[in-house]
Amino acid sequence: MGFYRSSMVTCRYAIPTSLIPVGQDLGLDSRAILEQEVESAIAKVVLDHPALRVGLLGESKRKPYFVELEAVDFHRLVEWRSFGKDADYEAELFKLTTTRLNIKVEQPEDAPSWRILVLRVEGGAFLDVMFEWGHAQCDGMSAKLFHEDLLRNLNINVVVEEFQDRVLTIPPSKRRDLLPPLHALAKFPVSTGYALSMLWEELGPPGLSTGSKTELRATWSPIKAEPYVTQYRHFSIDNPTLQNIIAACRKHNTTLTGLLQALSNVILSTRLSAKEAKGFLGSTVVNLRPLMGTPEVKKKALKLGEADPKRTMANFMTLIDHEWDVEWVSKVRAASTSASHGGPSKKPEKELTKAKDMAALEPLIWPAAETVRAAIQKRLDDGTKNDLMGLMKFIPDYRALFKDWIKKPRRHSVVITNLGVIDGNPFDSASDDGASNADAREEGGKWTLERAVFSISPEAHGPVLCLCPIAVKGKELYISCDWQDCAIDVALGDGFVADLEAWLRFIGRSTT
Repeated sequence: MGFYRSSMVTCRYAIPTSLIPVGQDLGLDSRAILEQEVESAIAKVVLDHPALRVGLLGESKRKPYFVELEAVDFHRLVEWRSFGKDADYEAELFKLTTTRLNIKVEQPEDAPSWRILVLRVEGGAFLDVMFEWGHAQCDGMSAKLFHEDLLRNLNINVVVEEFQDRVLTIPPSKRRDLLPPLHALAKFPVSTGYALSMLWEELGPPGLSTGSKTELRATWSPIKAEPYVTQYRHFSIDNPTLQNIIAACRKHNTTLTGLLQALSNVILSTRLSAKEAKGFLGSTVVNLRPLMGTPEVKKKALKLGEADPKRTMANFMTLIDHEWDVEWVSKVRAASTSASHGGPSKKPEKELTKAKDMAALEPLIWPAAETVRAAIQKRLDDGTKNDLMGLMKFIPDYRALFKDWIKKPRRHSVVITNLGVIDGNPFDSASDDGASNADAREEGGKWTLERAVFSISPEAHGPVLCLCPIAVKGKELYISCDWQDCAIDVALGDGFVADLEAWLRFIGRSTT
């Protein structure tokens, strides 16, 4: 339908010195060995996860179906690219990421809806593996699982007999093992009151919804299906600063997700006027895999094989809303001493005013961040009761629903989908300082992860701004932010990202 294009998690893999000695480049034979080793490891991941080996029949129909594939052709799905030593590789990687976010991951009948781009620099001792997927089969945590499994497979030197000439033949033992959708695996009971309120909110005619959420909607960013162009930004926070931020979050009984929600809405409150936005409605993507350990779910999963629902690539997620009401937003605006316009003109004075502004706003941030964390925890504590998944049976045609959403005012301002921390060296879990990764490579035998970046294209009818944090254990935190080009002015998006980075550095500053 053209409302969404692609999602990706790009991980940097440090190549063991046994494959690339320090200071040397690959010859043709060594390159072939490296490519075979990596693709064999990918093939094992595909064999282990049924969602990676199904096609989609009737993508444009009212009721599409997954189709079991007899083979997966890597010629169609896995691409290798090399850059010269003199290339500005980081700039090229950023440009490539932005470009591919605007290219739809196809969902054909005869191939799975994922693609992989493997990048290397001549003379470099790393590979960037970009795993891209369509959301019909997988969610963000699935991509994290993909990279965790790929790293494990690389370090055990897997041999996949069914993988020959870059074609993976699916053995009979791996047939008919695709897990059913989440709402078929687990019960999602809904109360009458919840069902009626949510169905009216989602399906009711435009302009007739009532309640406090009406004035919180992102009407300052009207929904436009076209032109679909993604504006993409990302920044990194070094590990010492990140650890200070995490310590501050723990001190205030919240998490990084809670903090990011609070900061995002403080920034919007100070960058948008009361006329433009009285309040805001945010959302957080919640991973439901922690709830997949019930006897009921395990029993259904075991009927289809040895799948562990907690480590299965699938769409096992939901959304939770966060209301930033008029009263809270008004307090933020009143406390802010340097609004988005005006203020001192000289840089030192601007920086001093900014710091004072942050200090004045911080007392409003931490209680709000704690509220977000409590709401997410309550969602998990409540299990599957009164969740959006329980309403799926009431929706006969999702295509019609999406078309209806396009006609309505936009609801959410910011969505956060936090993939957390990925262990880049699971063979030395005791170390958090990142030094063990380099040691593992120098020892010659282990692949490790150096960094991870999570990037998504925005949904045309979805939240205005999408924030995607991810970090490799002991390494930098990367936060990406994207928005549809026609949804807001670029200056607002860039200002939002700059403010968010400044806030995180302010909170993570050393106090010693």
